[in-house]
Amino acid sequence: MTIANGTPTGTAHRSLSTEARLLFMTAAAAPDRAAIQQALSDGVDWEKLCSLAFDERATPILLRQLNGAGTATELGYQRLRELATLSVMEMLQLEEMLRQTLDFLAQNGIEAMLLKGAGLAYTAYQSFADRPMGDIDLLIQPEDAARAWSLLRTRGWTPAPVLGTPKGYEGHHHLPPLFHETASCRLEIHDKILSGEHPFRFSTHTFWQRAKRVTVNGRAMTVPDRVHQMWHTCVHFAWSHSMKWGAWRAFRDIEAISTGEPFDWSGFAHFARETRAATCCYWTLRIARQVAGAVVPDDVLASLRPPYPEIVAVILERHFVSNLLLSEKRCPSVWLTERLWEAGIAPAWSGHGRARPWQVTERLLFSSAPRSKVRRNAVALVRQIAVGLGYLAGLSRFAAMPVSGDATLP
Repeated sequence: MTIANGTPTGTAHRSLSTEARLLFMTAAAAPDRAAIQQALSDGVDWEKLCSLAFDERATPILLRQLNGAGTATELGYQRLRELATLSVMEMLQLEEMLRQTLDFLAQNGIEAMLLKGAGLAYTAYQSFADRPMGDIDLLIQPEDAARAWSLLRTRGWTPAPVLGTPKGYEGHHHLPPLFHETASCRLEIHDKILSGEHPFRFSTHTFWQRAKRVTVNGRAMTVPDRVHQMWHTCVHFAWSHSMKWGAWRAFRDIEAISTGEPFDWSGFAHFARETRAATCCYWTLRIARQVAGAVVPDDVLASLRPPYPEIVAVILERHFVSNLLLSEKRCPSVWLTERLWEAGIAPAWSGHGRARPWQVTERLLFSSAPRSKVRRNAVALVRQIAVGLGYLAGLSRFAAMPVSGDATLP
């Protein structure tokens, strides 16, 4: 099967609104211009599109992809241009803060590895502004992390009162977030790649061993290996974010990492399986291909796929796609959402034991007070079950729809 770059496949993306489909099209390295034109001709709610793009930090990229598409006279387009300009200015400020922070840490003998957006901006993208982000993530060696956090507090970085309780971050993969007093910048000092509760068989030391040095404007920076960047993108989205937010950036990062220089897909798939991250990588890549047209080899998906029938995979895919954005028709039940996530990630088959991503959130939110138990009466419980069954019935009906063309996925 040949899949055109920038062209969504299958039927799951049809469950998204026109605005959501249009947004995800722009995550592709080479979007399908005809599909973008068609979406625009179908009619777009510009207020909703701008809101989605703002939430996903996609405004400058969306503006770039829509330029020349006959939208310049739309009032919503003008609003998008304003938001995009603001985003670029914020990115320039964030980059300057990053450079100052790296120089300061280096002066104190502390090496920092650029994670996620910051690392990708200097490797997978043409410029820092080409990879919009909301914060800076730096990986510091465990023995230096606390010292780096304390030193930065002498440079105008302060923890937020609510988020700055060290007790709640014990065992977490980063210290309490820091915010700069003169700019709307957030900085996270990591001493691990993932929180201590994760079930994956790898060590942060492996990231340091295979890290690369890149030179940008005369400044040497440390970034993860490309295979590790792809792995971290997939796991961060499917595990840390439970496939519920950050989708546009994750899908665009997948495209950026794998295009340009040849990407070692075989080595990536081997590393994913070896580290018990196969299902997380499978779902991130499959959905990226479905809604953003990301180019992912069939054999890679097949090698990562958990052992359940395609009808089950299609049902789960529809659920995951519907839950990508807050604006879409999400699953009405938290309990059911967690069970469907488990069905997709297959913790038992993956060797994950009892570890679940929401355990981390609960620990951070309820570190200072025990989690209260909510009692539901019989009527409320029956109503919740009915709503959940209705949602599942809708997924099943969608799964029975014929798939056009040759878009059957492995």
